[in-house]
Amino acid sequence: MKRALKWAGILLVLAVGGWSAWWLIGAQGQKAGLQAWLDQQRANGWQAEASATEVSGYPFDFRLEARDLALADPRTGWAWEAPNWVAESRAAQPTRIRITWPERQVLATPNGRAEITGQALTSLVDLRPGPSMELREVATDMQDLRLTGARGWQAGASALVANIAERPEELGPEHAYDLRFEADTLKLPKEIVAQIDPTGWLRPAIDRVTVLGHAAFDDPLDRTTLEQGRLALRAATIREAGFQWGDMRLVVKGSIIVDDNGFPQGDIRIEADEWRQMVRLAVSSGILNRDLAGDVTRAVEFVTALTGTGDSLALPLGLSGGKVRIGLIAIADAPRLAPPR
Repeated sequence: MKRALKWAGILLVLAVGGWSAWWLIGAQGQKAGLQAWLDQQRANGWQAEASATEVSGYPFDFRLEARDLALADPRTGWAWEAPNWVAESRAAQPTRIRITWPERQVLATPNGRAEITGQALTSLVDLRPGPSMELREVATDMQDLRLTGARGWQAGASALVANIAERPEELGPEHAYDLRFEADTLKLPKEIVAQIDPTGWLRPAIDRVTVLGHAAFDDPLDRTTLEQGRLALRAATIREAGFQWGDMRLVVKGSIIVDDNGFPQGDIRIEADEWRQMVRLAVSSGILNRDLAGDVTRAVEFVTALTGTGDSLALPLGLSGGKVRIGLIAIADAPRLAPPR
């Protein structure tokens, strides 16, 4: 019995020592990885600084915290500052990371600076182990998000959820991902609302924005693809994409593939309430020029005259040959979604 207890004690000490060594190596690796990334950005001409980085959470977690983060790209004028940033993971799953963003951040663009505040600003990043760091899932959840510009403009959302998740092989082609974006009470700066609608007809906040679907790319979403910016869309299914803004409602559904020239090919269906008002607002905001808006209006009026739907419509559109079509009639150029093969 004594010998058995002795060996059990030895095994326990070895196990604890081995696990402690593993945790220490992992902790040092996480800290060194963040520092190496900051060094790489500085080598690329960025400002990339943190006043301190530390790892805690022993024995079962890694908790990497960076304080006084400052990232800036002088070539583009974009910059981001945050008092702290926390990334947490289980020691047994170091590539599944939960990120906690600070309740106050500062974002600078060539058009000015803005303060970002919110509650429960969190993200989940799940990567496949390996040097390529292939994405399995990334998800962000934000509550009471507010943006305040240096000139006094304000924007935000009461709730925002964004998610990209690897799609099971049996449900889609290679390199396919499920996509989800939902935002409630999406408030736009009043200057932008006034530009879209000089008459003041629109509410200051969009009631809801939704994007649900999946997309397939030429390559997996990994470190190399994102760093080199070579992401190319090859197919997509839109289960629902649209918004509700007062009396205006827009829902788009359908599926496409991307042809060898990079243009979408397939069928989509548009359902809209107050579509004439949407066209007028698209013209006033500069999204559509008046000639194209006139062509679109006449084509849609022809369809709605046959169906008797008035300011509501359910319109099937075809995409082929680089054009958007109603039946055989081309009404607009289709956007190029990927480089030609």
